[in-house]
Amino acid sequence: MAGEAQSAKAYRETMETPIVARHQVIVAGGGPSGVIAAVAAARSGADTLLIERYSFLGGNGTAGLMTCYNGFRNQRAPETLQTVKGIPAEYIAELVRLGGVAEKDNYERNFTHDVTKGDIPYTVPFDPEAAKMASLNLIRKEGVKLRLHSWVVGPMLDGARVTGVVVESKSGRQAIAADIVIDCTGDGDIAARAGAPFMSPATTGDRMPMSLMYRIGGVPAAQGAFGGIRIRDRVVRWGPGFGGDGLDVENLTRAEVETRVKLWEQIEQLRKKPGMESIALLDTPMSIGVRETRRIEGEYTLTEKDALAGVRFPDVIAISSNPMPSYKGKRYFFQHEGFDIPYRALVPKKVEGLVLSGRCISCEQGPFQSARSMAPAMAVGHASGCAAALAATTGVPPRKLSVKALQKLLVSQKAELRL
Repeated sequence: MAGEAQSAKAYRETMETPIVARHQVIVAGGGPSGVIAAVAAARSGADTLLIERYSFLGGNGTAGLMTCYNGFRNQRAPETLQTVKGIPAEYIAELVRLGGVAEKDNYERNFTHDVTKGDIPYTVPFDPEAAKMASLNLIRKEGVKLRLHSWVVGPMLDGARVTGVVVESKSGRQAIAADIVIDCTGDGDIAARAGAPFMSPATTGDRMPMSLMYRIGGVPAAQGAFGGIRIRDRVVRWGPGFGGDGLDVENLTRAEVETRVKLWEQIEQLRKKPGMESIALLDTPMSIGVRETRRIEGEYTLTEKDALAGVRFPDVIAISSNPMPSYKGKRYFFQHEGFDIPYRALVPKKVEGLVLSGRCISCEQGPFQSARSMAPAMAVGHASGCAAALAATTGVPPRKLSVKALQKLLVSQKAELRL
């Protein structure tokens, strides 16, 4: 790498990046959606690589200490339908096997479900260390190749077609080729840098805030869930929030500094209360939890009206039943069993060879609030993994994929589509 010219405004680089590997499917991002996508792609017959920037999998659930998988069904009636099944349910079963489901949480519970028997409730509170292991166990079982400590910095492009990804790691800058890439970066980094148009809170005028989670120990038994998710005397809680752009590094820096300083002060005050002297701050997350940045424009944009009315789509590939947590300032519970997410919302405009997944899929802010939750994001991951595998193994671009073939594959893997 050599610098050609330098000015007060820019530094120009020229470089050749070595292509170090090729796979049929690359999954960029190892959060809940990415893990499920990688498992689905591998199970569906594709040579699959999962790339993650941290040293472990789980995304905001582990790195962000957001230790509750919400949205496996409605939180309130009607909630007879478990809307997220298939590979996500297998993941929860592995979490149960590892003893990784938390004892208590502070979520409203009006119905009885037994997660140990596969009857999954609205939310599954969990131990982040067990979640890391459960994720590893699933991908190893399916033969998914894994690359950690690698930050996906952009797409490889041939015109408008994504042909792989460029990564930065301790091994330097490298390229990895693929037939199909799944964007599970959360922020839609691959799609945006490939030229796909996107919606942004900066232009739509609404944005869910960031939150710093934290874990404390020494919580007296009499305190119960203590406003969080409890395992023995340890409780994970929601900490200070912060606004602004989750894609602006200066704002992210301010967010990390200000919320951590505020949290430390809050813990010091908490310890001064009678009976709370044993409280200790055990963990803060790898980074503040970012909820909303880009939403990539797809072949169809799921609307607020679609979500509220529970519109059915012929190309349904997942269902989201999670409440919208801040719809017009209140927590909105759907009056139906969940809204359809169409396959078209996973296919970005103007870009080929790419499938969207997780919270960057094409939807307005209302349905985004629901579908971004980790359980429906896993269901979307299941669909994106199957779609990428079908595209890679048949040579058909994602945009032209047979939806009926995709649905048939998903149903064969026990996904819930209400077909």
